[in-house]
Amino acid sequence: MSTAGEATAGAVRRGTHTIRWVMVGLAVAVLLPALALLGSRVGKDATLTPSVLIGKPAPAFTLATLDGKTVSNADLRGKPYVVNFWASWCGPCRQEHGSLRAFWERHRDQGIMLLGVIMQDTPGRARAYQAELGGDWPLLVDPKDKTLVDFGVRAPPETFVVDAEGVLAYKFQGPLRPGQLDEVLASLG
Repeated sequence: MSTAGEATAGAVRRGTHTIRWVMVGLAVAVLLPALALLGSRVGKDATLTPSVLIGKPAPAFTLATLDGKTVSNADLRGKPYVVNFWASWCGPCRQEHGSLRAFWERHRDQGIMLLGVIMQDTPGRARAYQAELGGDWPLLVDPKDKTLVDFGVRAPPETFVVDAEGVLAYKFQGPLRPGQLDEVLASLG
């Protein structure tokens, strides 16, 4: 025969096991949808993303390039331009780099600028990244992340297309696929 103490200890053990299984069930119920959502975004093309800035003049900026020149969006009026926020530590940025390089090679002679704004990174890493992957479009340093904040950037890569009048026309989030910028550029007329 068991004593009352042994019976109570057995009930406590059963209760503890039940609580553990309930906790495991809750963790699975919460984590599986979160992992599915995260997994659905990995490796995806850039998506057009709504922004309160669309249809409004692009935020003003004057930034220094890695080689000390100054670029101001006021000087770019009259031609569309693209602003790409990126970082050397960003995997999707590496994924889209070939698309950006091909776009730049096709459109630079038409006066369409591609500007790479370095996001939370160092000029040294940016130079090494560009030397490794190629491309010679201007890379801009954004001290204190003011331009990043003005454009409402959350995470790299984010890309903005500005029309010839200086109005922000499109915003992309995620890595651009080949030809994606050409498609929206053609829609600008």
